[in-house]
Amino acid sequence: MFKSYCASCHGVTGKGDGPAVEFLKTPPPNLRTMAQRNHGKYPATKVASMLHFGPGTQAHGALDMPTWGPLFRSLDSEPASHSRMAELRVYNLTGFIESIQEK
Repeated sequence: MFKSYCASCHGVTGKGDGPAVEFLKTPPPNLRTMAQRNHGKYPATKVASMLHFGPGTQAHGALDMPTWGPLFRSLDSEPASHSRMAELRVYNLTGFIESIQEK
């Protein structure tokens, strides 16, 4: 999922060096250093919120980051499972980003 949804901007390793960077107003952050920039604690809730609702403010950088929540909810043909599957996708991406944190 990371390769499909995030790597074009954040790069396959999450360092913010994806091929779409040259087209963005502000380069995406290095996702591998999120914990370092948050006093050593990975901000899982913040990451999940950004995936669900987008960055919301300029604090993330430019508002170039897509809001993935609606897309994730639309991927399933069964309406009753939209919310559950979207939540699972966000959970999995959040966990993957946590797994690539530099020490």
